[in-house]
Amino acid sequence: MNIQKFVERRKKLGYSQSELAKGVCTQATISKFENNGKMISTKILTQLCQRLGLSLSDIFPSESDKDSAVRDDLRRAEFDLIITEYDEALSILKSLNVKEISDKQIQMEYLFIRGYALALSQQDTDEAVFCFDQILNGYDEEHATVYSPLAYVGMGISYQQAGNFDKAEFYFSKMPQRLKTMSNNDVDSVWKSLTMLFYTGSFYSATNDVETSNMLLQSLVNLSSARHVTFYVARAKFEMAVNERDTHGKTSDFNELLNDAMAFARFNNNKHLIMQINTYLKSI
Repeated sequence: MNIQKFVERRKKLGYSQSELAKGVCTQATISKFENNGKMISTKILTQLCQRLGLSLSDIFPSESDKDSAVRDDLRRAEFDLIITEYDEALSILKSLNVKEISDKQIQMEYLFIRGYALALSQQDTDEAVFCFDQILNGYDEEHATVYSPLAYVGMGISYQQAGNFDKAEFYFSKMPQRLKTMSNNDVDSVWKSLTMLFYTGSFYSATNDVETSNMLLQSLVNLSSARHVTFYVARAKFEMAVNERDTHGKTSDFNELLNDAMAFARFNNNKHLIMQINTYLKSI
């Protein structure tokens, strides 16, 4: 039983024992589990692991679980996607033997990350669209998982990057209402919701629909604050700063948003965004 992995993930995500226990069990239950190895019910442990983005197989590793290592690689690739290291994400995916994966969830995770990385890096828009089409018309035809809305946003990104804003609008327009009601019960779903909120908000900023853009980006900031996840906050604040200047000029709100963006970018060591903000400042 790998309790240390449980503890390390909790601390990495910034949860106290009390925060993690909220609505599931008592703080004492988690304390006894972490410090003394006292077992808790499978139901409770499953809920706690979901909040931490872990599976039971992470806590009870098995050599027969061939998908465990793949899941870890996909988590790393998704994080690279979030911090705009697209080549790193694609490099991880290239090392995986996807044909040996039978789990549909893992297949869709692979397609989602590959599609976004290809579209955002503008390496192969057609291949990105094909990744999303496989989700929407193959693995998740009933649109019952989070991967369908991810694919809609991915389609929008692909067409936006290709300069076809009419087609991009078709896919992005499906998202604002859906994103308001998205379930965010665990770390994995939070990351995916933040991804969709950011890129949908960015699209509406690019089309000068500042009201919709700011609504989505503020929702991102609120969700990030509630779940102690900061990686998208800097990018959202920067996008909102640009919206503010384009609409009202160099106001005090603009300065505050830009300062927040730079502070969070430095906190997360996001060198790409720091360079982007500095380039923007020189341009104005």
